[in-house]
Amino acid sequence: MESKHKNALIGALLAVVFVMAVGYAAFTQTLNINGTATITDASKNWNVHFDTDQTTANAVATSTGDGGTKNPSGTIGYSNSDHTATVNATLIQPGDSVEFTLKVLNEGSITADINDFSVAADSASQGKGSCGDNTCTFGNIVYTVTPATPTTIATGESSTVKVKAEFNSSAENVGSVTSAGITITMNAGQAGA
Repeated sequence: MESKHKNALIGALLAVVFVMAVGYAAFTQTLNINGTATITDASKNWNVHFDTDQTTANAVATSTGDGGTKNPSGTIGYSNSDHTATVNATLIQPGDSVEFTLKVLNEGSITADINDFSVAADSASQGKGSCGDNTCTFGNIVYTVTPATPTTIATGESSTVKVKAEFNSSAENVGSVTSAGITITMNAGQAGA
């Protein structure tokens, strides 16, 4: 009789362990789906990119700090099939600033959502500072990237992104970094997807 109870107890314990294992596995599953999508409708195409006509001449505004005698400057370049913009600023003294106006065009036939941008130091500025969410700091120079306005653009429309490089106006000395640049990579996707 005692052997029957032992066998029943062992069977019950095994059943509990089995149920716990199955329950644990069910609650800890992770599903990763990776892949690519293709637009199969020949009349639809994806063409969202920075407007390369936004050159330094028509997209850069400079402001000289109080008492400054030399103007700051800035340049814009594009790469990665016009999905990455690189902006560089040379700031001379505290209070200087350079504002870049970048335009994102939708020349495709699919409405696009402009998501956050990836911001990083350009190759010449790497190691001179640090970048976080929409900001980069290089000594006394601080870059700030303002999100796109509007965030959804239909065919033939555009969105504007502002990037500002400022020389800390309360800096007590110029420091070793007076020029720095960042790269801004656009993250866009199909609207409503």
